[in-house]
Amino acid sequence: MVDACRKAGAHFSLAVAVKKTIREAIAAIDESAWTPIKYAAAVWDAAEKRWISDAEIAEVPFTAFTSKKKAFHTTARLIVRRVKRLNPKSVPEGQAELFGVWRHHVIFTDSPFVLAQAEPMHREHAQVEQVFADLEDSALAHLPSGKFTANAA
Repeated sequence: MVDACRKAGAHFSLAVAVKKTIREAIAAIDESAWTPIKYAAAVWDAAEKRWISDAEIAEVPFTAFTSKKKAFHTTARLIVRRVKRLNPKSVPEGQAELFGVWRHHVIFTDSPFVLAQAEPMHREHAQVEQVFADLEDSALAHLPSGKFTANAA
């Protein structure tokens, strides 16, 4: 899919599972690289001229698909959003040191947008996809109906 996007001149933005190589890439991000981002309950601190939020973002170059043939190796940006974990008991076993405080959401993208634009754009797209999924699991699962008025509604 990534190859098809690049051949067509399109950009890609993919949600990524947090597996071993991703955890290693996240661990390598310097603490100074994390930037607060306006998030659901963020508050603007005028004195410090920054958002006070439980979410931060950072990015690193990343080469994906390295278990495949070299022709499939793809280098792009790994954008990571970390959100403070509300329930420390939910930390997966074996990840306490790296993931004890933060939950990580990862995007692999070749988006031309700067970090502070690319991450929220991807998140907004994911929210729309979630609405579609919720609708398909409810009322839209019954479409098309045999009754014209039901389809019109």
